[in-house]
Amino acid sequence: MEKQDHFIKILGSKATRKILQFLTKEEKARYKELQEFVNTHTLNTRIKELLEYNLIQHHMVREETRKEWYEPTEQGRKVLELLDELANMVDC
Repeated sequence: MEKQDHFIKILGSKATRKILQFLTKEEKARYKELQEFVNTHTLNTRIKELLEYNLIQHHMVREETRKEWYEPTEQGRKVLELLDELANMVDC
């Protein structure tokens, strides 16, 4: 039950929904693009948590220059959809 409580806490944490919304809308984003939502420390924590629960994926390619980005997973898209439904219930 502890893991479920932690998961629910993350969903209500600062910037979680905004990060998922941005990644879903843009399909992928670099770290720098996500920094507009929250400070660096919180962003690092949120990314770690979203990765832990398989809500986002991290990609890195090392060619001439290193390319790194994040994408929402199917599970992340579904969770965002459910969060939006919950938020819309408040607007009723």
